[in-house]
Amino acid sequence: MRGVKELFLTSLTAITFSWVAVTQIQGIPGAIAQTKVPMRLQHAEGTYTLTVSETETTKSAYGGQLRLYDVHIAKMFEVTYADCQEIPNAGGRTWLYRAGNGRIDMGEFRITCQSAGDIANSYGLGKPEGTAIEYSQGEAGRPISRTRSIPILDITGNKVQRWINFVQKFRPQSANSQASNSQLSSPFPVREIISRIQGKTRVPIFLPSQLPFSEKVYLESRVETKGYSVTISHIPNCNSTPCYIGSISGEIGGEPAQAPPKGFRGEFRDIKLANRTQGIFYNACGAYCTALVEWQYKSVLYRVTMKNGREETLVQIANSAIEAGPR
Repeated sequence: MRGVKELFLTSLTAITFSWVAVTQIQGIPGAIAQTKVPMRLQHAEGTYTLTVSETETTKSAYGGQLRLYDVHIAKMFEVTYADCQEIPNAGGRTWLYRAGNGRIDMGEFRITCQSAGDIANSYGLGKPEGTAIEYSQGEAGRPISRTRSIPILDITGNKVQRWINFVQKFRPQSANSQASNSQLSSPFPVREIISRIQGKTRVPIFLPSQLPFSEKVYLESRVETKGYSVTISHIPNCNSTPCYIGSISGEIGGEPAQAPPKGFRGEFRDIKLANRTQGIFYNACGAYCTALVEWQYKSVLYRVTMKNGREETLVQIANSAIEAGPR
């Protein structure tokens, strides 16, 4: 989260989001008249897809505290609220969030009409803004683009930090569209990874036979005498949080996870893994949640980590590795 302070005009009534670039007020450095970040909105059968070109959504949206991620979440609430006002008994909307022009799955979000209304009442609404949305016609023809006049949230002044805090707690249903699938659906390239790390470390190598992702993922391995790690990403050569999915690692003398301090948002508990192995599940949340399952074997700490991961998914991967045994 950035520590840079934002400068707002006293006449600024709202933060707005759409396809157009930021417009600066001449003569007042840093003052923002409009804040519009590029995004593509598509709708089909009550589900929206929000797609952005950036791969790093944690960077500042326009030089202040709010990140692109915060702005994108705000747009979801704005559109959902507008739909709920127009359509009786809408119930809510499901949002599929995609970065990197659709290559990076940021998760699936569910926003009910009740929660959208609570946010609108809490922050207030500014003037309506033209928001372009592509509506699917299914087999009837090509999507129709419609520009709707949608009121934007008044996230200004002391509401900025409040919004940032809210977004940190607003979690996606899954980090990956396949993460909730109870079946491990993709073979892990064991031979390829083993050829990269075997003989270069003193650590027994535990790797799963399957991964719970049906789409293509990219693996990068690192190895040293005392351990190894295999990073799983949406894109090759990933070096940022949005494209990161998770990792599998083993380390001699690794530091086990500790219960979070009192007042810290997280989960920590003992669990049972395959072959009567004692394990730990840990989940801590900030802008993203990072979950892990770990266990020990011959003084080596093994860990499966996943961004916004579900316990059942992590346990599946860990059990697959444990059941396969040292490679």
